[in-house]
Amino acid sequence: MTAINWPLRGAAQTAPRANVEQSNRTGSWAVMVVLAVFVLLLSLAGFRSVLVSEQFGLDRLNARLENAQEQSQVLRMEVARLENPDRILAVAQGRLGMVPPPARVYLAAVVPGDPLHPVPAPSLNAFSRTTR
Repeated sequence: MTAINWPLRGAAQTAPRANVEQSNRTGSWAVMVVLAVFVLLLSLAGFRSVLVSEQFGLDRLNARLENAQEQSQVLRMEVARLENPDRILAVAQGRLGMVPPPARVYLAAVVPGDPLHPVPAPSLNAFSRTTR
């Protein structure tokens, strides 16, 4: 004959069921914790990626700024060399064929409201070619 084990009723029957429910809860909590850790690590990796790309952009901008500052310094030195009065005089005499004047003429400063040297009033049409 074949023996059949029937489940016992009462206290013995509820204990395995509670143990199964407890293990199901523990398993679902473990899955939730693993998923939360995975999402956290994934978000940290994404944040790190954004941080690295922005730092690369900042480094590139700093390099451009340093190059522009060096170029600005070179251009300032070139302007100073070109504005040198001796160089301008040499170019004017050599390339342009100019000669220095025999005497320098200085214009007197005009002070508005000076009673000793009044400024003459302009003609009716200051831009006309005829003088009156």
